[in-house]
Amino acid sequence: MPNRALIPLVRDKRRYSYAFVTGIWLIVTVYAVLHDQYLVRIAPEHFTVYHPPLWSLHNPSLLAAAWAFQAATYPGIMLGVGCVLAARAGPWPRVGVRLVFTVVPLLVGLTELAAASSGAWVWWRGQGLYPDWLYPDGRLPLLITQTIQLTCYAAGGLCSLGVVAYLLIRRWRAQHRRQSTEGAGS
Repeated sequence: MPNRALIPLVRDKRRYSYAFVTGIWLIVTVYAVLHDQYLVRIAPEHFTVYHPPLWSLHNPSLLAAAWAFQAATYPGIMLGVGCVLAARAGPWPRVGVRLVFTVVPLLVGLTELAAASSGAWVWWRGQGLYPDWLYPDGRLPLLITQTIQLTCYAAGGLCSLGVVAYLLIRRWRAQHRRQSTEGAGS
């Protein structure tokens, strides 16, 4: 027997689900490429020495962009699917595409704020923020870029969970408002 909570999602026009996933993946990918472009300028060896070669690229900026593209694929798709399910699956009122595409860039901005702030902290203090075994090298440029990357991954994951929770809470509240107005009208 099919899961009744997913039936409305299956009946939904697939173009909405594809738009969510594709659009969110694009936002995450563009962010990752831009993010790695400033990292490669701080410490090119972050990508040329401490990442394996990729696609026969030798230019540090192109290599950083390629790694960003590859690294953003799964998180972007997972966030997209999570947002589709949180915004549209189940019996509660659906959340529109516009709200999701307003909230996700805020998630990206908050993630980058946390990442850049951690890098600035390392630059100012001259030491890593995390345990030494998480750093490939003790030189300041690599301490900065690795701290930024680690913080970015952690903040991105937490903010993504926050976006999905926000969408679910918003739908839950809309359902309870609907029930209270229906109950008051009888």
